[in-house]
Amino acid sequence: MGADAERTRSVDAVVFDTLPDAILVLRDDRVAWATAATYRLLHAAPGSLAGRALADLLAPGDGERLAVVESQRAQGWLVPEPSRLKMRRDDGALVLVDLRVRRAELEEDPAVVIVARDATEADRGARLMGQLAELSAQEPLLVDENALLDASEPIFRALGWRGGLIEVDAEGATTLRTVAAVPGDPITEYTQSLVGRRVPLARFPIVAEVFRAQRAIFLDNLPGMQHGPTRLATQLHQSMERARVSRSLWCPVRVGGRPTHVLSIGGNDLTEHDVVAIQLFAAQIGAAIQTRRLRTELVRRERLSAIGEMAAVLAHEVRNPIGVIYNAIGAMRRLCAGLPEAISLVGIVGEEADRLRALVRDLLEYARPPTPQLLSVDLERLVAHAIEAAELEAAREAPKPRIELEVAESLPWVETDPALLRRVVVNLVTNALQHVSAGGRVRVSAEPIDERWLRLRVQNDGEPILKEQATRIFEPFFTTRATGTGLGLAIVRRLVGDLGGTIALDDVDGGVSFTLTLPARCADSSTPPPKDGGGLGPGETTASIAT
Repeated sequence: MGADAERTRSVDAVVFDTLPDAILVLRDDRVAWATAATYRLLHAAPGSLAGRALADLLAPGDGERLAVVESQRAQGWLVPEPSRLKMRRDDGALVLVDLRVRRAELEEDPAVVIVARDATEADRGARLMGQLAELSAQEPLLVDENALLDASEPIFRALGWRGGLIEVDAEGATTLRTVAAVPGDPITEYTQSLVGRRVPLARFPIVAEVFRAQRAIFLDNLPGMQHGPTRLATQLHQSMERARVSRSLWCPVRVGGRPTHVLSIGGNDLTEHDVVAIQLFAAQIGAAIQTRRLRTELVRRERLSAIGEMAAVLAHEVRNPIGVIYNAIGAMRRLCAGLPEAISLVGIVGEEADRLRALVRDLLEYARPPTPQLLSVDLERLVAHAIEAAELEAAREAPKPRIELEVAESLPWVETDPALLRRVVVNLVTNALQHVSAGGRVRVSAEPIDERWLRLRVQNDGEPILKEQATRIFEPFFTTRATGTGLGLAIVRRLVGDLGGTIALDDVDGGVSFTLTLPARCADSSTPPPKDGGGLGPGETTASIAT
């Protein structure tokens, strides 16, 4: 019987050793038995806790505190459980624990059972949350996400964490920067190798899932989550071991209420307790990005307002001299009759005068846009007529580029100013015809987005320009053409805005594509146009166009 009891006790010990919490059994206030988790928690050698008093395992003063709490509980006080105390590790360090006491009142073998759960991670998460929250009190950091991330790096570096900020859209992801980079660290080197590179979401499954589900994902075994050959997962695991990283947290960053970025943080001791703190920090990053964009837009609007006022004055002053020049050209042509060289020179002056007149017209149109007169318009018919006008206006050698018009069968009428919208479409199609590649084509399509909004897209095959030029595509006076005024797309953007819609340069792999979002009927100003997954606003684009 004694052998059976000993065997049973041995089996019970193995079972209890599988539990994550530290468990001690006390008899006469001394440790009679402890689980393997207890030895790990206190960094003690196996078997070294037997016979030690509980008071010796607690921080100075915590033994007395526990005695008082247990006395109050015995008297019927409603004392909250567990008690948060500190236990002393064998290396002298203190570890914060949530401790529960249970008494086994057995006549033959009375004992006290102590259950301790490591609370260090929860406490660290609270402290981390406080440190990150303090950053929000520093006003300069709220207006720029990079300044906020720079200020947070000492906090993450002290914790041994590192990560990156990733910009995401419906098609791909681009790593913008690293966070708390460690030179020579494998994970840091891998993250830095992705900076500035656009990766299809299909090759970034974790980011894709965060973007789709719009929720944070905590991974305690990143290699085990990877798809592909085992060899690749093994290599990743080895790299992460060298970098002391095996856990990661991926949080969506929302800007303007929609996910636009993902914050990735990795660390060997990262736990689920840190999720809330990092999510709040991700929200701070989103607020900083939104603030920076709003400030940029405010500066842009103020600048454009000043340009508009200057343009109006300039156009007014130049218009009269241009009229005088035209009269003089007519007289010179009569006087130079029979003089071919003189006639040629007069023709050059006339061409330059035409350019000046076009510039004055564009300046006045940009500075003093007409007030829209909204009507219900058949968009298909309007676009078809605009295409015909653009073909006549675009002076090109044969063969002319092919223009394809695709209109959805259920396309509703649009609530707009037909004259202004026609000018917008003519401008975009003309621009597309001027920059289409040899043998290429221009595609114009229209389709409903929902019951309130329509999408009109103008695409052409052609060579893109540099990315930094593409980000300025809607700025007035910006042009890549020797004979361009740089006002065409600036006027288009203003007219579309006056019509209650938006225009965006799409992020496409080849060619050039503009997307207009237009109201199918008078849209309430409180209901903004939907964000088109294929279109990006000014300053957000990676596509390009020559104007």
